[in-house]
Amino acid sequence: MSFETLLYAIADGVGTITLNRPDALNATNDTLYHELSGLIGDIAGDRSVGAVVLTGAGRGFCAGADVKSMNPDAKLLDRRARHRWILRDILQPLIALEKPVIAAVNGPAVGAGFNIALACDIVIASEKAVFSQIFTRLALVPDLGGLYLLTRVVGLNKAKELCFTAKKVTAEEGRELGFVNHVVPHDELMPRAQKLAAEIAAGPPTSLAMIKTLLNKSSTSSLEQMLEYESFAQTIAYTTPEHKEGVAAFREKRQPNFRGAE
Repeated sequence: MSFETLLYAIADGVGTITLNRPDALNATNDTLYHELSGLIGDIAGDRSVGAVVLTGAGRGFCAGADVKSMNPDAKLLDRRARHRWILRDILQPLIALEKPVIAAVNGPAVGAGFNIALACDIVIASEKAVFSQIFTRLALVPDLGGLYLLTRVVGLNKAKELCFTAKKVTAEEGRELGFVNHVVPHDELMPRAQKLAAEIAAGPPTSLAMIKTLLNKSSTSSLEQMLEYESFAQTIAYTTPEHKEGVAAFREKRQPNFRGAE
């Protein structure tokens, strides 16, 4: 695949997406969003990919929207349509992608960049990473799901503080707040992220897809609803070739080959 604003490679069942506008700290523009939308769709249908790593080229993860490409004179309805397109075609498919996604945050993750990381399932941050809900500096409102995602990770009051103040948060502070899973030395970031992604990619794809989907529903569902979802999902899981392979591997005292199960 050839892109203008992305790099993409597959190895060991892991699809690695690199936001590739390093001169702009990988700030987003319409080209990047279009390419990312198409790539997420391709990954969703690619059975060779069991997990995804999302990172940035150069010294930044993503600096949010490219201010240079903003048009302050855009018509209100045009701006609304564009924003809804971004949410519908990029954010929601990324969250709903039935493959675990690891954000490998190598530097600043600011504004929309912060919220792209929050939309991933696991965040591994370099010690050089920094996060900010920078929107009030431009008299804007947190977008790309930030108002929803951040609150559910750090709690309402802390989310308000981060959004009101646009303060910078270090990787270690992010770990303490709960939106960063692991902080690692900068040179170890991609090896650690790739290793974890490969371990996950070797797992059973059907159960991983159902686990991700149901966990995403858990914060907005009642206990009764979750137990019903669980019952349906577990019933399906028992019928899969992956379950049969897992049982066979356990009995034969060997490692299961879930991705080769038919």
